[in-house]
Amino acid sequence: MSGADPKTAFDAARHCDAMAPVLGLTITDAQRPVVLQFLTIAHGMAEIVRAAPIDEASLELAPVFRPGAPEASA
Repeated sequence: MSGADPKTAFDAARHCDAMAPVLGLTITDAQRPVVLQFLTIAHGMAEIVRAAPIDEASLELAPVFRPGAPEASA
């Protein structure tokens, strides 16, 4: 992301440090470089999706998932 405002630029290391404890994850020093690499990739993919033009009027809510056996039809 060239030219991004440093205050809002994505920082994979800060994100990892903030979110790992919240999610109950322990990331070892050996794992950290690859975790940061994949966070950066995921952020890049999210930016592509976010930039896609979407007509708000055409959005439909997804059906609700309810785990368990399906209800029997009458």
